[in-house]
Amino acid sequence: MSTEKSQKIAKKYICNICNYSSCNKYDYEKHNLTYKHLRNKTATIGNTLATEKSQCMSHYMCDECNKVYQNRSGLWRHKKNCIISKNNDNDKIVNINNNVCDKDLIMLLIKENSELKTMMMEVIKNGTNNNINTNSHNKTFNLNVFLNETCKNAMNITEFADSVKLQLSDLENMGNVGFVNGISDIIIKNLKQLDVTERPVHCTDVKRDVVYVKDENKWEKENEGNDKLRKMVKTVAHKNTKMLRNFKEKYPDCGKSESKQSEQYNKLVVEAMGGKGDNDLEKEDKIIKKITREVVIDKTTN
Repeated sequence: MSTEKSQKIAKKYICNICNYSSCNKYDYEKHNLTYKHLRNKTATIGNTLATEKSQCMSHYMCDECNKVYQNRSGLWRHKKNCIISKNNDNDKIVNINNNVCDKDLIMLLIKENSELKTMMMEVIKNGTNNNINTNSHNKTFNLNVFLNETCKNAMNITEFADSVKLQLSDLENMGNVGFVNGISDIIIKNLKQLDVTERPVHCTDVKRDVVYVKDENKWEKENEGNDKLRKMVKTVAHKNTKMLRNFKEKYPDCGKSESKQSEQYNKLVVEAMGGKGDNDLEKEDKIIKKITREVVIDKTTN
């Protein structure tokens, strides 16, 4: 009885690609999503396209103008009227029929036309704008040339630090603006007294703190620790502390508490020794930041 009932159930859903059948729509749709079905379907489509291309390639093409015909008789009738000269190798007239299915040929023609257009544009450009190209090339900034040629006579960073001349007014200014601003003002003032090509330090990128320093007669990119710049800051700061002696010579009573200059002298001592706070590295970082902003290279003048 069960056998007769199963024979009456029709297999409604059939996949001819995979030779699969099912009376359950859910199972059939689930099958369509399997890897096996998708693989077989892709292979089937590929075979179909290959067959169509093979059939298309069997069409008859004129050797002179590349027109394509469905049969030999059509090509024969066309050749009787094709007037393109076989001896003219320089002139190529290509008339592509809409039914041409050889995509490789079409892409080749497009590529050749594009290359020809590019060549013509280059000839025109080189012939009429040669001076413009030369001037544009000359305006390109070359850091290596700027440092090693334009700034070849620049001072070494150690020589600059040793050459800094301080006045009592520099020390007194520090008492008003603080250690960081005071030392920054001294170094920046002395750098600006030099010609740009003689300065021992140049900044190429303010945002990334890229700085080049000349030391031992060669230009080098400053390391992440800014060791050379820190040494310069310390040298100038040490020179500044020596100016306290000049202040005492000018105001001999400054050491006495009742003196008018006593409070000023005490403040100068604090600032000359680094100011308030214990983090000397942070103070040096702030000084270096202020200096580099004043020695940024003007890349338009090179």
